[in-house]
Amino acid sequence: MTTKITCVYDEGSQPGTSLIGAKGTSMLIEKDGKRILFNTGLRDRYLAHNLEHLDIEASTIDAVIVSQSNPNDSAALNGLLKLREEPIDVYCPEGLYGKRGLMSGRVGISDSNDGKAVFHEIGSWLEPFPGIHITPFYYDAKGYGETFAAVQDGTRVAILSGRCSCLPDKVISDVESKLGRKPTAFIGPVFLEKKKKPVAKEYADILAQIPELYINHCVGRDGMVNLRTNLGLAGVKDFYVGDVYTLN
Repeated sequence: MTTKITCVYDEGSQPGTSLIGAKGTSMLIEKDGKRILFNTGLRDRYLAHNLEHLDIEASTIDAVIVSQSNPNDSAALNGLLKLREEPIDVYCPEGLYGKRGLMSGRVGISDSNDGKAVFHEIGSWLEPFPGIHITPFYYDAKGYGETFAAVQDGTRVAILSGRCSCLPDKVISDVESKLGRKPTAFIGPVFLEKKKKPVAKEYADILAQIPELYINHCVGRDGMVNLRTNLGLAGVKDFYVGDVYTLN
């Protein structure tokens, strides 16, 4: 069975469709009959809208992976829970979610949705479903931590990112060491929106080892231009809401 990765939330969306582009990121992994949502985006209503127009029923999603505490990636979980009756497994940083209004620094879950999420702490390598891996945390120079997803289908491996404010070199090497395969695709953002050209060059030099790059969210316009300056126009593809990557 072919593994598919669909962008369901991003600043950009496919033109000529009813899909909404909004700040944040979320991707749906479909593998071996399982559906896993990697991050949720920021706004409940936009996530719900895009799921509806992509014909993705919230009740068919088997689990959620939340890679970091940034609301752009985590806040719309409440909206997903609202669309469901049954509880769902959520893999996320420890203590990220709580009831709305009770604690600052936590993402709120409404009273009506409390209990619909079964939380699992991310820390070391996890494999919640065969071929779908969650990495440990990687930290940027300011101490901000995030995890990545690595999806394997046969000999091919895709790394999914939610922010990538850390340089991706160790992520790439650790995924190769863990899975025994060189990553063939990198999908999602790299945090270059406010970075200078030399930083973009450093990212580009690292990402050049991966054949397929699909970049979105917080890369920013200048960041994308700088990546393409180093890697070529065709070397860095957009990944907007409605875009699908097939891993086979």
